[in-house]
Amino acid sequence: MAQSVQTDYDHNFNLGKLKTYSFAQLLRKPNDPLAASPLNDRRIHDTLDTQLRANGLSEAGQPDFAISYYVTTRKNLDIQDNRLGFFQRMGGNINVNQITEGTIVVVFTDTQSNQEVWRGYVSGTLNPKDLDKDVNKGITKLVQKFKKNQDGKQ
Repeated sequence: MAQSVQTDYDHNFNLGKLKTYSFAQLLRKPNDPLAASPLNDRRIHDTLDTQLRANGLSEAGQPDFAISYYVTTRKNLDIQDNRLGFFQRMGGNINVNQITEGTIVVVFTDTQSNQEVWRGYVSGTLNPKDLDKDVNKGITKLVQKFKKNQDGKQ
């Protein structure tokens, strides 16, 4: 399933002045998926860091913005109806599979005002064997959208 990527930002804030970042220290609650999986927490952190650096930003002790990120997951059903039109009652089948859908939310907060200035979401179906690839692909898209927003593009 394809990933959905969306962003929102404060149109009155000059995103172009954001050049340096740091990661906010987050206290993860026990029911937080990232508290249960430090590996996924590190995977998201490292991918964000790599992609931001690749796009000309850098981590700093006195950063322009702080990064927070969160994950939500939920179980769902994937239903595929393989029956054909008028003859639906005469054959074919319906396949039902349980899937897990996940969303990564990334928030950039201006360190001067302590106000949220940018937020990005990437959502899709989770497949444990493809997590590295899917996280990298989703975070890459988010950072590309951020760079477009920085340049004043939607």
